[in-house]
Amino acid sequence: MKAIALLSGGLDSVVSMLLASKEVKVELAITIDYGQRARENEIKAARNICRIYNVKHEVVELPFMHKIQSDLIKKESLPITNPWVPNRNGLFINLAACYAESMKAGLVICGFNREEAFNFPDNSEEYVRALNNALYYSTTNHVKVKSFVQDMDKIDIIRTAAELGLDFRYIWSCYGGGEKPCLRCSSCLRNMEAFAKAGIKYNEDFIC
Repeated sequence: MKAIALLSGGLDSVVSMLLASKEVKVELAITIDYGQRARENEIKAARNICRIYNVKHEVVELPFMHKIQSDLIKKESLPITNPWVPNRNGLFINLAACYAESMKAGLVICGFNREEAFNFPDNSEEYVRALNNALYYSTTNHVKVKSFVQDMDKIDIIRTAAELGLDFRYIWSCYGGGEKPCLRCSSCLRNMEAFAKAGIKYNEDFIC
């Protein structure tokens, strides 16, 4: 089966794509530029990962998203107190499904996982089932969505990444757009805790 990967350049989506590549042919990885603070670093990370693993990469711009109210899209100087972006995952999955159907690919790969499903309902298994039900009717080849880290928490994902030989310096999971992870946002704090529990050193040296 051929697949399209939604690749933010962060830990979850990268590991999901690498696991998927053992079972399916990843024809294309898509990184979405929706005006998020971290867009430049996310794009660099995704581009480098795709270069290393020989996956075609494309950046899709959604300039209208700057009108959406979200802490992730606000100016860098303002704090990120709520990282929710209205219907972001729904929009991204449907966009990737457009690519998938046009390329005759039957699968969209994402990085949804068990841990983030607690705070973000659009990461849950129930959400994936609902998406697949809708995509059955909205795509002629019945595109499906799958996360290969769906049943994992961050510790599981980090340990899996280490087993796969992933160089953590190439990923970007911080919500900010600085030269190094901010170590203050909820994503950084969650990852630092998971790295410590996994017994793996958290590396701040991002490779552009």
